[in-house]
Amino acid sequence: MSFNENIPSITIISIGRDKENDIVIENPHISRQHAKLTVCSLTSFIVEDSGSKRGIFIENEGELTRISRKLIDVQDKIWLADVEITVKDLLPKVKTVSQSQPKLEKDPFDFTVEFKALQKVYEDYPVLRKACRDRDKMIRLWSVVGGSVIGVGTVATAGAFGILAMLSSAGLSILIPTLSSHLLSTDEKLELIEKEYRQRYRCPNPNCRDPFGNREYELLVNQKKCGKCKAIWVK
Repeated sequence: MSFNENIPSITIISIGRDKENDIVIENPHISRQHAKLTVCSLTSFIVEDSGSKRGIFIENEGELTRISRKLIDVQDKIWLADVEITVKDLLPKVKTVSQSQPKLEKDPFDFTVEFKALQKVYEDYPVLRKACRDRDKMIRLWSVVGGSVIGVGTVATAGAFGILAMLSSAGLSILIPTLSSHLLSTDEKLELIEKEYRQRYRCPNPNCRDPFGNREYELLVNQKKCGKCKAIWVK
């Protein structure tokens, strides 16, 4: 079996009142098969109505708006009928491998390692926007990126969330399995790439998160530190 055939399949979580759903909500207003949640990354999902009677709603400018299908964030709230749910509460907890090495004390303003990782995010962005329309190109990208991060056998054993966790340090390449799928339209793929890029390409200081927009990575390297929070990017 080639590595190409081991691209992780997209996980789809079914939600409803029926006991056969992945997530069961015992509420008379919830339909037997109410909604589906397609896992695009650890932070991005597509929620879709499964033909429910009372619908799915999101908040839009202070008003609840009924939707049939939409790209949403892990922190977003959705309403299934009149049941309010935060997306992250629907998901399994991903276990991380604990590091045996002791943590070293560092300058609280030193974000050089985190900033370096953003180079791949910046470089992946135009490549994935161009390649997402061609599944063969996405498969070729996965054969390089996936193989450099995880082993072939791991795809079959780690599960979708485990694989995504392993790929979390691989820039926007975490999106390749999703972008290779026929389950998303081209517009949805482009929206997903844009969302993930805008969320990731920011000052790595969690207390700042100033967006970099379309600024070239090399210009930020020359800047060396954040003008807003003074976080150190390059020493």
